[in-house]
Amino acid sequence: MKKIFILIATCLLLASCADFTDLKPKGMNLLGSADELELLLNAEFRDYYQFDMLYMTGDMMSSTMGRIANVLTQPTPSRNSILLTWDESNVKRFAELTTHDDDYDVLYGYVGKIANPILASVEIATGDEAKKKQIKAEALCLRAWAEFLLVNKYAAAYNPATAENTPGIVYLTEDWDISLPPEKWSVKRVYDQIVADCQTAIDLNSLPVRNINQMRWNKACPYAIKALALMAMQDFDGAEEAAKESLKINDRIMDYWSDEYTEQIMCFMNPTLFYPAVFRPHMNCPEDIFQTNTEIKFMPLRTPEAESQLERGHSALDRMPTDGMRYMYTMSQAQNMCGVPYTMIWDMSDCGSTWNMYGLKTTHQYLIVAECEIRKGNYGEAMKYLDAIRVKRINPDLYSALEGVLDQYPDKKEAAIEFLKQTAMGENLYSVFNFIERKRWNQLDDMKETLTKTILDESFTLTPDSPLWIFPFPGNARDNNPNLTPNSYVEE
Repeated sequence: MKKIFILIATCLLLASCADFTDLKPKGMNLLGSADELELLLNAEFRDYYQFDMLYMTGDMMSSTMGRIANVLTQPTPSRNSILLTWDESNVKRFAELTTHDDDYDVLYGYVGKIANPILASVEIATGDEAKKKQIKAEALCLRAWAEFLLVNKYAAAYNPATAENTPGIVYLTEDWDISLPPEKWSVKRVYDQIVADCQTAIDLNSLPVRNINQMRWNKACPYAIKALALMAMQDFDGAEEAAKESLKINDRIMDYWSDEYTEQIMCFMNPTLFYPAVFRPHMNCPEDIFQTNTEIKFMPLRTPEAESQLERGHSALDRMPTDGMRYMYTMSQAQNMCGVPYTMIWDMSDCGSTWNMYGLKTTHQYLIVAECEIRKGNYGEAMKYLDAIRVKRINPDLYSALEGVLDQYPDKKEAAIEFLKQTAMGENLYSVFNFIERKRWNQLDDMKETLTKTILDESFTLTPDSPLWIFPFPGNARDNNPNLTPNSYVEE
């Protein structure tokens, strides 16, 4: 009965309760063994959620918006126009127009339908004790990862001085009293629980170094999530320690310029002509600690502002499948479809390549260590960690190491931060982590910045304290839970 209650409670938390009125939790009461509970972890974790976080930073634009000029000039602001123009004067309307949100539904679904049923049942389940400890640790990792993404989207960034009183999100635990609607926790309480879940998973010492596939959690994962969370909390010593523990288990970085990780993109206008592009093999990328499956054909536009921040010869710029490759660089699909002369990313899953938009990579941990070393004034050590990424990303004919370069700069820290941001841009451009990192940096005086972009000769800015950094809870969730009061604006 407890398992049935958890499933029903999860349904009430998620999207529209009408969607679940006919749901009968048949079979849930049969999951009484470790092997049966493990079946829940065999879910396919997909990236086809909402792309809000990809677009908010101004690095990418959606080709599905249609003619951008029409979006900018419509008399009544749409959700797309508010997102595109960073119109914080319409933050309340942005919330009203957010009737649903795939990120919210899918991520809370992972918590409520997979992680928490396991955590509620594993202690009383039959079966091998070692297996029970492993799936418990995996469930804790899954919950911590999902809640980390959720708090980064729907709550303010962590400020140590105010986090205890800053409204956050629902952290759905396995012991939630279903007779009461779940309450929002403070941002501090959410992050504390993320770290606690990770630490419990670490202490169980039951995760394998390599799991059966990259959608199952392994020994490096709880350290990696813990490091990301501690960075957000500005516990830099703790974050660096966790990141280095993760790298002890897996420190591999793919060489995006090697033949092994290169695919040939055929030109439509000349089938005998091929262009080299990065190939990230599905479920077999050595730098992916935890992978979410990408089979996306949404063809986003890469903005000039993003391109200008990438290093010359960077694989994220020169080795991504684009409309230019498809049409011999003689026409622009972005111009035809959207009326802007941008680069269109043709297909992020082209020829079986996979892009880890929501998952965890070893390179996240290298960036964490580099930033922490900068904060300690160890600039040479920081550049060494950036170079470990850059040497696998920059065209070998153009690559030069950063280690030792800072001596020529009058302000070494400022230069080191710029190199860090540039490397992070290349690493995170095609994922949600550019949004997450920039939102975190907005709390740091030496790293925050106002973002700017120009679209069809019109300029727009996004300040570090803009309420748009906090996405609204979707309407269908707010309708079912009165505790989901807005975090991005104050209700009248």
